[in-house]
Amino acid sequence: MVPLTPITAVTGYWAVMDIVPPPSGDQVPRLQAFRAEHPDIEIASPAGSRTGMWSAYQGGKILAVKFGLRQLLDRLDELLASG
Repeated sequence: MVPLTPITAVTGYWAVMDIVPPPSGDQVPRLQAFRAEHPDIEIASPAGSRTGMWSAYQGGKILAVKFGLRQLLDRLDELLASG
């Protein structure tokens, strides 16, 4: 269990970066390749998100939301392969 910091202990909320691991190094080149191959799909990191999750959008519609970058890219691969 992740200990609460003084700020999160006061508010009762967990800090996003305390529970969401940073992307592993091997996923960064995969993310860059995905973005180059699919410029119409926007991938947002948890850093700029209130949910603390990775998310993918296409034309303003949510395609997938996952806690980890690897899981998001895996899901996008599944979606693109099926349709």
